[in-house]
Amino acid sequence: MTAKQVRAQYTQEFKLEAVRQVRAGQAIAVVAKALGIPKVSLGNWGRLGGQGAIERRR
Repeated sequence: MTAKQVRAQYTQEFKLEAVRQVRAGQAIAVVAKALGIPKVSLGNWGRLGGQGAIERRR
């Protein structure tokens, strides 16, 4: 039997701050490594943030 993998959950404030850092000029890879999150997740949040979806998602 294999253990079920649990997905990480991040607060809206955490996501918005991460996206703000990228939009301020930091590289996605640098911000993701500093915060300990996958680069893909941060990139997705950035794209969704432009559409206002981060605020609506839970």
